[in-house]
Amino acid sequence: MHDPLTFLPEKLQLFISKLRKKRIHPKIIFISLGILSTIWFAIRVIPKPSRATYPCMQATAPCMSSFVVWLIGVWGGLFSLKQWRFYLGKSNYALAGLFMMISISSYLMVQYANPLPAGAKAFDYDTRYFVPNDPIGEAQGIFPGRVVWYWDADATNENCTNTSNNNGIIDQGDDAWFMAENNKQAVINNMVYESLQLLTGEEQPADCWDAIFRYYNLNHGNGDIGYSTGEKIFIKVNATTAFGGSEGGRYDEELKRNDDQQVNNFAAETNPYVVLSLLNQLVDHGGVPEDMIYVGDPARNIYKEFYDLWKDQYPGIHILGNNLIHNELEITELGRFAVAHTEEYKIFYSDNGQVMEDAVSDKLFSIFEEVDYLINIPAMKAHASAGITLAAKNHFGSLPRNWAMHVHPGLLSIYDDEPDRLGYGLYRIQTDIMMHKLLSGKYLLMIVDGLYPGEGALDTPDKWTMPPFGGYWASSLFFSFDPVAIEAVCHDFLRSEYHGDTYAENRPNWNGVDDYLLQAADSSLWPEGVIYDPDGDEQLIASLGVHEHWNDSSNKEYTRNLGTGDGIELIRGHDNSIGREEIGIQIEMNIYPNPSSGNVQLELENRQEQIGKLSVINSIGKMIYEIDNPFGERHSLKLDFTGYGNGVYFIMMETPYTRFTKKLVVEQ
Repeated sequence: MHDPLTFLPEKLQLFISKLRKKRIHPKIIFISLGILSTIWFAIRVIPKPSRATYPCMQATAPCMSSFVVWLIGVWGGLFSLKQWRFYLGKSNYALAGLFMMISISSYLMVQYANPLPAGAKAFDYDTRYFVPNDPIGEAQGIFPGRVVWYWDADATNENCTNTSNNNGIIDQGDDAWFMAENNKQAVINNMVYESLQLLTGEEQPADCWDAIFRYYNLNHGNGDIGYSTGEKIFIKVNATTAFGGSEGGRYDEELKRNDDQQVNNFAAETNPYVVLSLLNQLVDHGGVPEDMIYVGDPARNIYKEFYDLWKDQYPGIHILGNNLIHNELEITELGRFAVAHTEEYKIFYSDNGQVMEDAVSDKLFSIFEEVDYLINIPAMKAHASAGITLAAKNHFGSLPRNWAMHVHPGLLSIYDDEPDRLGYGLYRIQTDIMMHKLLSGKYLLMIVDGLYPGEGALDTPDKWTMPPFGGYWASSLFFSFDPVAIEAVCHDFLRSEYHGDTYAENRPNWNGVDDYLLQAADSSLWPEGVIYDPDGDEQLIASLGVHEHWNDSSNKEYTRNLGTGDGIELIRGHDNSIGREEIGIQIEMNIYPNPSSGNVQLELENRQEQIGKLSVINSIGKMIYEIDNPFGERHSLKLDFTGYGNGVYFIMMETPYTRFTKKLVVEQ
């Protein structure tokens, strides 16, 4: 049952919380909460009856109605008991019996009219809080509100087991998601490249990056300019378990000594091969020198396996090492860039100590002041305290205090899977992070790594059952310029996959898990008495982006896809086949001319008898047409694109043995 306390003003919440902590009798708490809820409901709804449909009012209503029922029960019980005694004295046993029944019914009403939660037990899965296709906020991006979802099952190894033979110490025969045999670099490179094309509308990689830098600089008042010499870029990854990560490798003894808890060493984190693809794009196509690139999670030390992978190909990049945990000389000798924190406090939490009593302000790692651009690549996961953990939550690793436990009261649950701040309209620490100019304010690009997602911060990745994954790895990447839209889309994926019967199994569906996104999208939804100004500069942001939930988990369509609003536009990359056997038969398809003025010729090599289906989609993911057995007995086929306009088209060929995509540029 949802806790109605979370929908009251925070001062009233604190009052009720103090009653709970002092072990006041539950009935007194119930009466106090009932009176306050009734007053709150009356103040909000009577002046404007339409507010009764608001989620916060709908959640407060059960508490108010339970209190009203309780009052009726008390009054009815006393009245009927008095009437029972009266008629019993008159020997009118029929009426006396009637009022005795009414009295007993009133007693039962009093006993069971108590909405206070009993604790973190079974969670009532309720989707009414996730209203479909109701966009809030102002969409951002070259194509406003665009989020690119690229899914290719070939990127991952469906047979990966994430098992260790020796308690997390790397040994022969181990099988983990981060190993080379479980990640196909060429496929991941193609996913990153084509996602950038779909995100920017450009064809060549250099043009994609020029468009990305120009979009950033225009929106930050720097003018219509691309990347400039000397500008630094920080790639922020998620490396939660990398406590040590020193010379001995991922699971060395030093890692164990630095961790006082049991570590799940195969936990879902940012995939190193996605980072490698991004480095390739920035250095080889974006014109960014290696020594201008910084990579890491500043609160952690990157594992040696990842360090070697990146440094072998791009030796000039800087990989962060946390000298706040280790000796700075050790960090430098290991080839890491030693981090430091700012001298002054840089983030000022907007709850002013009302919610997070031990966190009024914080220093930041100085890397955020030193760089010009930031690319955030979180791993896609559910979370035992926040419900979900994506780009905003990934910045807990940007705070110098170890584990950032001091800001956990600003989440839904301080302790794992015991959410006590459910609901909407409450202070949310993630909104402060998203509003901070040194953190989200420097976003050049946002990428969410969903190749191997997980159901918890320290849980191993697990395969997904929702469509279209069907029991295989999610094998997905998400790209966007809009910091709200990309988290809203990833939340839809997570809540559709993880929806069990308990709090732990249903984390992304907790009531209010997307509250921080709503507040980031629209300042009118900020909690009463809270003004999000984490920089302390009095420059407030009305909207960081657009929030919306899709129509359903099968179609995954938002208002821009449906043509019904100015919300999110989810663009799909190539949907590869999953679960097929690799049997060594290769079919090639050539397209010419390409670019074309409209008419093109498709020719097959190594043609098989059963040729399957040909599909054509445009650059925004709309299906142009599908043809079953398009070649018949032939090896060639003509297609006419003159009626579809200029642009990029993707021609996908599916056979019993493979599935591949060819790109066509039409210039009429």
